[in-house]
Amino acid sequence: MVEKFDGIVLRTVKYSDTLMIADIYTRGHGRLSFLVPVSRSKRSRVRNVLFQPLSMLSFTANFKKEKNLCRINDVQPYSMYSSIPFNAVKSSISLYLAEFLTYALREEGENESLFNFLDRSFALFDTLEHGYADFHLVFMVQLLRYIGIYPNLEGNSIYSYFDLQHGCMVREHPLHPNFLLPADAQSFVGLLQTGYDSMHLLSLNRKLRGEYLAILNKYYSLHIPDFPLLKSVEVLRELFD
Repeated sequence: MVEKFDGIVLRTVKYSDTLMIADIYTRGHGRLSFLVPVSRSKRSRVRNVLFQPLSMLSFTANFKKEKNLCRINDVQPYSMYSSIPFNAVKSSISLYLAEFLTYALREEGENESLFNFLDRSFALFDTLEHGYADFHLVFMVQLLRYIGIYPNLEGNSIYSYFDLQHGCMVREHPLHPNFLLPADAQSFVGLLQTGYDSMHLLSLNRKLRGEYLAILNKYYSLHIPDFPLLKSVEVLRELFD
């Protein structure tokens, strides 16, 4: 049956000369993949130029839960970005986050609170005029709560190690290599406790921003099966260099 969707584009890949596959995080069904006809015609009901990473779309598709790939019938933006596509820094951050979410959001199924978080986050990012260089870090931290892998910070003290593998603060030196020493742990906990409203207070330099990004990617890789080394990490590093 034909069903209407709101969704956020994660990525597209070529399927054939006339079709591409779009991975989209939807409001009602979580992550789904759709067949999208490739057309350059302005009269087409499905313009593939709309399927840019993190685009917010409303569309209809012949949806069957038991079918892996459903075909999109028509599409239009449900919200348009005013700055992200035209700002080099924001565009680079959005490309990184799209690749990151492609691997961080694996499961299907409705999760409206997660969808609303994504929606609010990218809408906010688009409106920010200053203080957005660390948006991707705060976003990655906030997402941990919505996918159920936010670390346990109970018992934190200046003597605590941050055990990345088990997602908690510990007083004893871990017997594996995936941990932060107490001094580094306290600094990282400060990031974990940062929200969008206090993001502008971070004022990170290039070195620390890169270290935090590496730690967060390591944490995700330890808690999400088959989470890869992201190609766009190097793009961000070069950008902030």
